[in-house]
This record gives sequence, C-alpha cells and structure tokens, in this order.
Amino acid sequence: MKALFSRSVKMMSETVEVSREVFEPISMLVRDGLFKDEKDALRSLVLDQAGSKIRHFDSLIEEMRAKYDMSFEEFEERIRSRKGDESFDEWDDFIIWESYESARKYWAGVQANLKGVGK
Repeated sequence: MKALFSRSVKMMSETVEVSREVFEPISMLVRDGLFKDEKDALRSLVLDQAGSKIRHFDSLIEEMRAKYDMSFEEFEERIRSRKGDESFDEWDDFIIWESYESARKYWAGVQANLKGVGK
C-alpha cells in the first residue's frame, strides 16, 4: 500500500523523472525550434498520438457500423433483447465493438484533457 501512495503523490507533482534516452530526443525537438519547451513537446506528441488512436478506432467502428448497418447502441439493443437462439458471432462482434467504443472514448478523453491544459 505504501508504494501506491508514494506513486500517486509523485504523479500529482509538477515534475516527473525521465531517463536520458527518452528525454534527449524531446530536448532535440525543442532545440531545433519545433516546440517552445519540453512540456509543449510532450503535450503535442501525446495529442498527436491521441488523434491517431481516435482515427484508428473511428475506422474500426465504421467497419462495424457498415457490417451491421446500425449504430453501436442499436446493435447493443438488438443483442440484449434477443430471445431464443443466440448468435455467438454477433456476441463476439458486440464485445469487440464495445472495446472499440471504449478505447475511442478513452483517447477522446485524453485529447480533451490535454487541449484543456494548453489553453
């Protein structure tokens, strides 16, 4: 329990320990004038990653929408309200689709939080 407490305290502080091999490329981006400072570089890199993840999950979600010609909410209702024989393939797709929706929501939250921090 003690380790968890000290970890959460560290995360709340303004400083984070970063190894030289990770920090050096970020510092180089700042020295080259691509970012105003290391904090800006990290924020921008994570925002780029979040945007990339959102686009990736949007693509996967769109494939599922096209496959079933409905939204996730409609598909969930269809799965949950089905009586009688169940389609294991559809349940598998439901679990997969639900994970896509959850992952997209996570990355959208990361993106929103970082955009709020920079303002």
